[in-house]
Amino acid sequence: MIHLDVLLKNTRIVDVFRLRVFSGWVGIRGDRFIYVEEGNPPENLIAAQVRDLQGAVLAPGLIDSHMHIESSLLTPRRFVEAALPHGTTAVLADAHEVANVAGEAGVGWMIAAGNLTAMRIYHAIPSCVPATAPEIETTTQVFGAQEVLRLAPLPRVIALGEVMDYRGLLGLSQRLPPMLAAARQAGLRLEGHIPTLEGMELSEYLSHGIASSHSLTHPAKMYAELSKGVAVMLQTKSLTADNMAAVNALPDRSGVLLVTDDIEPSLLRRGHLSLMVQLAVENGLPALEALASASLRPARYLGLRDLGAIAPGYLADFLVLDDLAHFPPRQVWVGGRLTALEGSVLPQPLPDAPPLPEFPPLPGPLRREDFRVLPAGSEGSGWIANAVRLDGALTSLTSLDQVPLRVRDGYACLAEGDDLALVGVFARGGTSRGAASRAVGIMKGIGVLTGAAATSMAHDSHNLLVVGRNVNDMLLAANAVHAMGGGVAVVGGAHGGAHGGAYGSAYGGGTSSSAVIAALKLPVFSLISDEPVDQVAEGMQEVEKALDTIGFRHKRPFLLLSLLSLSVSPYFKFSDKGVVDTEKRAILPPVFAP
Repeated sequence: MIHLDVLLKNTRIVDVFRLRVFSGWVGIRGDRFIYVEEGNPPENLIAAQVRDLQGAVLAPGLIDSHMHIESSLLTPRRFVEAALPHGTTAVLADAHEVANVAGEAGVGWMIAAGNLTAMRIYHAIPSCVPATAPEIETTTQVFGAQEVLRLAPLPRVIALGEVMDYRGLLGLSQRLPPMLAAARQAGLRLEGHIPTLEGMELSEYLSHGIASSHSLTHPAKMYAELSKGVAVMLQTKSLTADNMAAVNALPDRSGVLLVTDDIEPSLLRRGHLSLMVQLAVENGLPALEALASASLRPARYLGLRDLGAIAPGYLADFLVLDDLAHFPPRQVWVGGRLTALEGSVLPQPLPDAPPLPEFPPLPGPLRREDFRVLPAGSEGSGWIANAVRLDGALTSLTSLDQVPLRVRDGYACLAEGDDLALVGVFARGGTSRGAASRAVGIMKGIGVLTGAAATSMAHDSHNLLVVGRNVNDMLLAANAVHAMGGGVAVVGGAHGGAHGGAYGSAYGGGTSSSAVIAALKLPVFSLISDEPVDQVAEGMQEVEKALDTIGFRHKRPFLLLSLLSLSVSPYFKFSDKGVVDTEKRAILPPVFAP
């Protein structure tokens, strides 16, 4: 007699090696598949648990090979609680948000917390700490080669996180080449971030050993990267019909992977990597291809040779589906154990979180004078603002306009209907006397009509970011976030300012009716929450409604808000040093005299 722990029979098995489905049965012993066979099981089997799946589909667990848990605004245990029922059984997590705030101790905390969960969380050591360089923005942490060598031996660390400072790697950075060399020495996979490079610049970047890219793509870019050995990772914005047709035209699709990268809590309630699988199928990718690009292909890319397929000797991570690419799964199994059923994790105590390390506080409480764009006493209408212009409601891409600006006692005076807003970035580590380092500049086209918004989840250094039309509302929003210990707050206010007339909204600022109309507390590293996903998602939905109310002109307003200080995101962003030209790695003054 043959003894098994689990026998699954009468099922349709997804074969991601040959891209087919066959009728058969599966035998599991311990945490691994022992038998994966066609037809019916023989009579000489004895199993502790026998399940007749009545023709349901058996598919490999989904593997997300590029993501950031912090983007869900959840701690690892709450993220797993939310994502596992949607079929994600393994991820490669890059904790570069926490790293930029809490350094090695923060990354160690994320690794320890993740390894306590039911999901297989593998880890990438963040490389973009800081995202660019100290002369571009203030950061409380700096990672180099020694940090990589100290973190590499920790459990499930398998990669160096995305090298976002691609311009720095092409000759300007003294920190990155030794870091990448240390990662190679430690046997880590090197993750990439390639939004604009092509030709010889792309080749030089890849020559350091970088193996992947997940940035917005199109068929020509995808083909060029595949031809240079890059694993092309497709997230929501790249899962278009044109791109799916280009993937279908490839004779070998093994270098094409599906990833989430960043996914907000409101989306996480609907799905995780499953959403990428479904979107790819909707836009023309065959279901078996989509499943392979979310299981076997990422496992092979990550070097996880016993994950990603239903095959003898592989770890028994699998899904029971009503049909191909039909989510959420009926059942989710990890290591031969049922972990989620009908869209919910099975009842079990949450794993204890490790003690939280110390991290630099947010600046504040801020003062009104912290929002001057020029020194006190600066006056007149002969000033020019380097205004960062949003290039559309579906993108975070920006360009630069130079617009005339009137200043009164150092404060910007915005005119009614000018489509301008103030953006302030205040470095962590400030005191009760205000911000340690700060800059306030002008943005065009974001759509803010009144009120303000502030957030401590402001990629990637996570300094305090504030956007608004007037100083009083911005001050109220910023200090609300400070009082919560981190999070996001939206203030609703009235048009115009105390000085009235055509000018004055920024200088005069707000009315007595201004108030915080939505807030979400994110106290863990001032970035994430340990509350359940439903509670965090509902809080974020209120924040997004409030951002829409004050005029934010974007399909995903909080995502846009959080990216305004991402100093490697094309083409112009804000930091506590000024306006960042992300391609030239240069700081521009927010306001200057012509």
